[in-house]
Amino acid sequence: MRRGLFFVILTVLMLSLVACNGEDSKNIKANTISSATLTEREETLLSGTADQSFVFDFNAGDQYKEVAVWVEKYESGKLVRKLTQMSTEIKNTGTMVFSTAKINEENNQTRFSISVHSNETTTTGTSSETIKDDNLGMVLGNNPSESISIKDKSIVLASIGYSSSEKGISDLSTDFYSDMGSHMDELKNFDTVYLLRCTFK
Repeated sequence: MRRGLFFVILTVLMLSLVACNGEDSKNIKANTISSATLTEREETLLSGTADQSFVFDFNAGDQYKEVAVWVEKYESGKLVRKLTQMSTEIKNTGTMVFSTAKINEENNQTRFSISVHSNETTTTGTSSETIKDDNLGMVLGNNPSESISIKDKSIVLASIGYSSSEKGISDLSTDFYSDMGSHMDELKNFDTVYLLRCTFK
């Protein structure tokens, strides 16, 4: 029952976001993806269904027909596994939403959800993760580029990092988002970090 209700809410949320952001995604440059600018209403809708969320608009032009999206989990800088992997067909423009929501406080269960809307079709992937964050600091990060080229092989869009360090934590650097391969050491500053990544084909 809860799972069904979640998908109903997620579908309504996606339709609301797409209705408001549809024109925005058409106005961004071809072959780019960027953080969406949300209205107060959209932010309220998201905060009612998710603990953390990231929204992106893309314009894939005519060249790209599919997008693959996934979340990578790193512990102390080492890749542990991929979760919430999905791929879907796209046509020209669209919107991507990544969100997390606690679904079971007692078992520390958090649901990761990714939705992609393009060409009047919405595709959603979910997975659950055990996150014991009681004594951890958390930081959210977003790719700071206003116009991210989708011609890059694999794009880092967002991050959620957890750390037990008493010195505090800071977001991944701008350089990390633009060149992850040369800045992998930054992941060692976190106990656990989740990266939202995608590639257009």
